[in-house]
Amino acid sequence: MHRQADWETRLAAYLEPLRLRPFEWGRHDCCTFSAGAVEAMTGVDPMPEFRGRYTTAIGSARALKRYGAGTLEATLDTKFERVPAALAQRGDVIMTEGLLGICLGGIAVVVGSAGERDGLLRIPRGSWVEPRAWRVPYEG
Repeated sequence: MHRQADWETRLAAYLEPLRLRPFEWGRHDCCTFSAGAVEAMTGVDPMPEFRGRYTTAIGSARALKRYGAGTLEATLDTKFERVPAALAQRGDVIMTEGLLGICLGGIAVVVGSAGERDGLLRIPRGSWVEPRAWRVPYEG
């Protein structure tokens, strides 16, 4: 799995229609959103074993135990190389406050709600809490 030459265009095309799509367990949550972003950049879905396996928070936890490595963080460690969050680059996977998203340089894009806004949210890098990051590899 490596980023395609036009990964930035592919990522932008993936993000645009999701801007206002509300959070939904198993369909548009942090795991499916981030996996979809990686698939858009690379052409490979890194989390196919989770698709269609849960529809609730409890179901997602059960799926992580059954199909993953027990937790979302541990599962990501089996799929990607962990890097210091300070070194996260555009297109890398980010976790902050337990939310999984995609790094877009100075922000992380995650799925969630803020006030009346539901959909993709931007979290400035300076506001990341206990961040973790995983590299989505480049070819070569």
